[in-house]
Amino acid sequence: MLDICHNHFDYLNKQNIRYCHWKSNEHLDAAVNGKTDLDVLVHIDDKTSFEASLIKFGYKEIQSPPNKQFPSLSDYIGFDEKTGSFTHLHVHYNLIMGQKYIKNHWLPLEKLFFDNLILKDGIYIPRPEIELILLFIRAHVKTDMVSLLKHFIKNTHTKMYTAFPSAIEQEFKHLIENSDLDTANNLLIESGLPLEFSRLTEFFDRLTSNSLKFNHILSSQIYILKALKQYRRATGISVYFNYALFYLNALPFVSRFKKQKKKTLTGDGKIFSIVGADGSGKSTLSKEIAKWLSWKLTTNKYYYGIPKTKTNKAFSLATRACSKLNLPYAKKLIEALFWLYVARVRSNVSNSTLKDQVKGQIALTDRFPLKAFQSMNTPMDGPRLQKIHKGVPKYFSQKENIIYRTFNQPDKIFILQVEIEELRRRKTDLTLEEHIKKADAVNAIKGNEKNIILINANKPYDEVLLEIKREIWSAL
Repeated sequence: MLDICHNHFDYLNKQNIRYCHWKSNEHLDAAVNGKTDLDVLVHIDDKTSFEASLIKFGYKEIQSPPNKQFPSLSDYIGFDEKTGSFTHLHVHYNLIMGQKYIKNHWLPLEKLFFDNLILKDGIYIPRPEIELILLFIRAHVKTDMVSLLKHFIKNTHTKMYTAFPSAIEQEFKHLIENSDLDTANNLLIESGLPLEFSRLTEFFDRLTSNSLKFNHILSSQIYILKALKQYRRATGISVYFNYALFYLNALPFVSRFKKQKKKTLTGDGKIFSIVGADGSGKSTLSKEIAKWLSWKLTTNKYYYGIPKTKTNKAFSLATRACSKLNLPYAKKLIEALFWLYVARVRSNVSNSTLKDQVKGQIALTDRFPLKAFQSMNTPMDGPRLQKIHKGVPKYFSQKENIIYRTFNQPDKIFILQVEIEELRRRKTDLTLEEHIKKADAVNAIKGNEKNIILINANKPYDEVLLEIKREIWSAL
């Protein structure tokens, strides 16, 4: 268990703040180790105390996209200082559930839950019989027609398949094995839900004997939706119109053209850049950090280096042609046009990071054109035409400088400082002289500005990664 989870739940228990991890408790170990989400039901009377505990343990509230925003549900992420892992809390104050995308039912069973809790590894969870009843409802209601159709087609070829995901099947079998059915029957009666327990036991028998057909699931789904009609949060055709809209947007051939959003920060987003000489690990770290952030937050990764495009290749061919034809002025003009093109591409990257920031998203860039590098003969990721003063290219030099002056500054720029001996050990595909110049330029940077974070990247990779994660978390 991550330290943040252990300490937080221990605090809740000692302060008598009523909560429970209300579903998927077969996978609780994975959840408290930051591998899956934690679904925590909180007693409405303890809402203020629970939210104060989130502040105490450094959790940050995040915003779900529109198709995942529901009443009485909040999202928080926490950070484990020891491992650098995130933990994600779905905090529920009511049991809102139902069809995917709309969750159109509120089952008023909170009291039943809090009256029937058990302790598992220091965390309160409901009795398995309650989880089993709720899973029967949730699994059927969430199953869509496409999954049922797959079930029907595959069963005609005698291949065992159900419309439920394998994890749900496994959870069913785990809960059936660990539940007392007489107790489950009594709890169903106590819940007041208008469901016949015989429908549940019939389903359990079919599932465990591998005789569950698609029509059985469809029949149970219709039965449940009719029985729970009084618990719907909204009625009318607009509910199903919204469901259809969200469902179509999630289809593979649609989502291929329309990127599915993850969660965002509640205020402005953040921009982070990683800068270093060749061999400092900036590209590897950028990929790792992007993967880490993307687990829950909408994160876009950008590259400030020279763009690897067909346009780049065309400029390269043109300059080589001018060299062979002995056309120095034409070559100089083409080179000026090329560096102006690079500046505009980088400007587009800068504009994209600003848009991400406004939307509450995270922008992560590999490299950034620091002013400290502009004194170099060949500035790293900066303006290259500043020393040209004669003829037409001077105009381009002025334009280039104007473009670079408008770049949006990152919230944090991580400077990976590494000794040249270590850099040469890691990477040797550039000349020693060029490598020394880049290393000296990076290592000469001082952390005088509040957005400059100096990182001793001579240390082992895991230590460097964890240090950057901690700095990013402090900035979120």
